[in-house]
Amino acid sequence: MCARLAYPRGKCYWKPLRIAFVAIVVSSANLLGAYGIAVVQPPSKLLLRPPDIRQPQEPLLLAQEGVLSAAESPDAPRNYVVRKVSEIPHLGKPWTQGLEFSEGHLIETSGDYPPGSGSYVRIVDPSTGDTVRKITVGLESPLFIEGIARMGNSWFASTYENHKLVEFDDQLNIKTSHDFPWQGWGLAPGTKGTTFLATNSTEYVMTLDAASLQTTSVKAATCFGKRVVGLNELETVQDFFGRGPAMLGNIINTRLVLVLDPSTAKCTGVFHLNDLEPIAREEQLGLHVANGIAYDKQTDTFWVTGKNWDKMFQIKLTEDEDADSNQAVRMLSGHLSR
Repeated sequence: MCARLAYPRGKCYWKPLRIAFVAIVVSSANLLGAYGIAVVQPPSKLLLRPPDIRQPQEPLLLAQEGVLSAAESPDAPRNYVVRKVSEIPHLGKPWTQGLEFSEGHLIETSGDYPPGSGSYVRIVDPSTGDTVRKITVGLESPLFIEGIARMGNSWFASTYENHKLVEFDDQLNIKTSHDFPWQGWGLAPGTKGTTFLATNSTEYVMTLDAASLQTTSVKAATCFGKRVVGLNELETVQDFFGRGPAMLGNIINTRLVLVLDPSTAKCTGVFHLNDLEPIAREEQLGLHVANGIAYDKQTDTFWVTGKNWDKMFQIKLTEDEDADSNQAVRMLSGHLSR
């Protein structure tokens, strides 16, 4: 009899049954796909590895023909080096799900963990770490808030398994909610201001029309010719190192941040956060994991943190000119080889 693990929302799974179930699901999807039938799998609670409260699952989406694409190439990504600029206390040690920088403040979302504690959005003073305002109304448990992104004069936040996209006004007061068929993970504005980029626990990056929330394209995130599962919190940068738009994403349960071309979902760079918050033993259990990236265009710096981290960090990236070091690239290669 297997032991019940103390992960957040953790459950006990029998490995043989799990493997058999995956094989049946994948085989069925492939069979339907062979006959030209689009397959949309419902959100699964199947855990493939034991980190975080949410594990990368079997694909939630096998898109219609012509929509799904993957730019798989063995080209190695660039290695970026992190330099700490400043740090502030991460007051309350939130279970960080989303992080943005807007009008001189950090906007942070915290999910409903421990269960029943409720989700919230807070505005943070980046000079002190103080909470300027905390929004809890309408975000009570069991709603589990995830990534957050600004679109026009509104803010939008995805939810984990509630199938809702919560819309806020420019003051972060809840306006309404929209049906959202996917499991919510990362959420970021697209590069042209009319779409969202979203992840859902798989290797897929979805492009959603901001007005209708319809999926317009689906691409598999790839690096070294391999698919990257579990991109979590996302951030869009319009001009990354003078090379055009980029999407950055935390790889779940690692200290790695991937840089991707949003038009192809192919990785172009990577950096790690090992030298900031001390690595805790609980990270192996999905606690204290890195999550949260916010770009400050004015200073060309990023803010990063993690779930239950003690601090938030302002960092500056530089391109690693020492081809022999490439520490983050080696870490990524090792992660994808597991």
